[in-house]
Amino acid sequence: MSKTYTPELDPEALSRLDAYAARFRDAFALDRPARWCPVYLRGLITDGERKSIEPLSRRVPLPPELAVKDPEQALQQFVSQSPWDEQAAWKRYRAVMAECFADPAGIFVIDDTTFPKQGKHSVGVQRQHCGALGKKANCQCAVSVHYVSPKGHCPLDLRLYLPESWLGDEARLDRAGVPEPERRMLTKGQIALELLDRVRGEGLPGQLVLADAGYGVSGPSRAGLAERGLHYIVGVTDELVVFTEEPRWIEPTAATGGRPQKRPRLAEGSPRPVSLRELASRTPRRKVTWREGT
Repeated sequence: MSKTYTPELDPEALSRLDAYAARFRDAFALDRPARWCPVYLRGLITDGERKSIEPLSRRVPLPPELAVKDPEQALQQFVSQSPWDEQAAWKRYRAVMAECFADPAGIFVIDDTTFPKQGKHSVGVQRQHCGALGKKANCQCAVSVHYVSPKGHCPLDLRLYLPESWLGDEARLDRAGVPEPERRMLTKGQIALELLDRVRGEGLPGQLVLADAGYGVSGPSRAGLAERGLHYIVGVTDELVVFTEEPRWIEPTAATGGRPQKRPRLAEGSPRPVSLRELASRTPRRKVTWREGT
């Protein structure tokens, strides 16, 4: 993993960071944990390869009012034990981002974000494709929704994907502290739709959704976007089957004998479906040449 570089934080930048963190203070049940928020944020954006608590606590100077003998323990307690309202913080964050980026021409982008891991205890971790490394590896995978507009872009929401290997192990879920409401079997597409509902419910404007083939090949995902009145441009694979003309269907009827029909079937003489691979092979091609920067 490449090292993260952050320019030196001068007093003006630190003051702006503290002011930003102060906008989230009411998401914390107690005042003292809220004071650790800017310290933790400062550690995350300060130059350094490792962002875990131990190295972070060593490189961030503490303000006089938070001077403690063991900064590492204090930061660990802030991250893992301090009571705070996650969704309230997310909602406030999106409101702050909307002040800068909200635009009628806004676009929602659905994507996967992966986090390489060494151990087996991080929530949702398993051996799977890791986009951050470009190969199969031990990692967590989260579904994320981003916002792009003429004014800029920003992440909006993110939720960890829980594989079946986790959902079938109650003891493992208990040890990791996974809340009961989050112990649901959801596909990545279902998670993406729930995230979209949440961010759009807060008033962010936009009618177009972009996603790669990981979401585009899912019929339920595409149908979910259409049901919400959203336009979409999604990636697909050449194995996807499509109709070039509107097909005619025969709805299932009550069975009079034998196995009952559950799905509609194509009517006699109706156009047949074709794979995108086949469709592409018979579509006229036009050669296009471009150079980097075009």
